[in-house]
Amino acid sequence: MIVDGEEREDRIRERVKKELKYAILSHRWLPGKQEPLYHQVSKEPMEVPDDHEPGWRKLQSFCRTAKDVHDCEFAWTDTCCIDKTSSSELDESIRSMFRWYRNSHVCIVLLSETADLAALQLQERGKSGKKAVDAWFERGWTLQELLAPSQIKFYGANWKPLIQGSTNDRDNRDSKVMMEKISTLTDIRMDDLESFTPGIDRVPEKMLWASRRRTTRIEDIAYCLIGIFDISLMIAYGEGNRAFFRLMEGIIKRYDKWDVRSGIVERTERRSGFC
Repeated sequence: MIVDGEEREDRIRERVKKELKYAILSHRWLPGKQEPLYHQVSKEPMEVPDDHEPGWRKLQSFCRTAKDVHDCEFAWTDTCCIDKTSSSELDESIRSMFRWYRNSHVCIVLLSETADLAALQLQERGKSGKKAVDAWFERGWTLQELLAPSQIKFYGANWKPLIQGSTNDRDNRDSKVMMEKISTLTDIRMDDLESFTPGIDRVPEKMLWASRRRTTRIEDIAYCLIGIFDISLMIAYGEGNRAFFRLMEGIIKRYDKWDVRSGIVERTERRSGFC
């Protein structure tokens, strides 16, 4: 049987993906310097603190879950798998992030402020206390981490799955109630939560998803949407709000509807709260 070059590449890619499958973590960074970083885990031998700081305990729990539950020999997390002292590596990582999450075998989501499914069901936007929304749903980068992976599994603060008996919450009858709750919290339709295709379409709707989220650095509100819109954008930290205007410029060049133009001014005026 003769196959063309593109089909051959697809077959090789799927074979490699199957043989070298990896789990990827989606989470909220801990405050301060509690997360293990690249320079700490790249040492031989790795120096793990004796007191097992929260960030290291999280990393160990993630790796253990990836191997024991999801049968992955490889695991990736943004805290210690990117050398952030290298501007070129950081640039490539940001522009590749959506693809990395999409190509993962499973995305393991840690909802560190949610004890279990019952606690998730109580959460409402704009509420405080026990009804407060887990911060994971309010961060900019976690939007693509929710949509990109083909398989996703949600874990509570104690590293127990919110839904028992399944390794994938994306397409599972038992997980439907949970995904419907996530749809309510994020304004993302169920069909997008089940299978999302990035691209320049439904721009106002996707901007609504993002408008409820925050990023630590002002430029990241544009950079975290690169994968959602399938836009190529140069990374330039220090440019401030200009990053968002460049994103909108790239979208407008390829989007042939006027509804995005009518919403630009309103959404741009909300950038300060957005970031």
